[in-house]
Amino acid sequence: MTSFEHDGVVFDLTRSFVDVVGVEWEWRGQRNEAGEPLLVSPVLPESPVPLPDVYRDHGPLIPISPRPSAAQYRAAVDVDYAATVAAGYVETPAEFGVRITPAAAPAPVLTAHHLPHSPLEQTGFRRFIRSLQKGGA
Repeated sequence: MTSFEHDGVVFDLTRSFVDVVGVEWEWRGQRNEAGEPLLVSPVLPESPVPLPDVYRDHGPLIPISPRPSAAQYRAAVDVDYAATVAAGYVETPAEFGVRITPAAAPAPVLTAHHLPHSPLEQTGFRRFIRSLQKGGA
């Protein structure tokens, strides 16, 4: 029997669970004298603990989804990976770097009219400097 009902909740014991603080619990086939499944947590030294006690002390137990295999992970990350390799499109890291690095744009040529004027040539600036000299700072 791989399911257990407690407080109206049916637990599938083939799956691992996580409590509200993130501690993972799993059933390894052991039961106590009352027939309650004993859950084990790798991070808690007091395990195994009966499922009703874990439920009471650590809050609701959330089933953990099965972890994906390496093939499932690769398929999710790059769905065309197999087709890309089969087509022969494989590049070295250096080729990839060249492909994604933008080409350097030439620096613009500046002429005299592109440069800002000197503040000393502006009459307002000269007036400001003279006011500092006359009024004394």
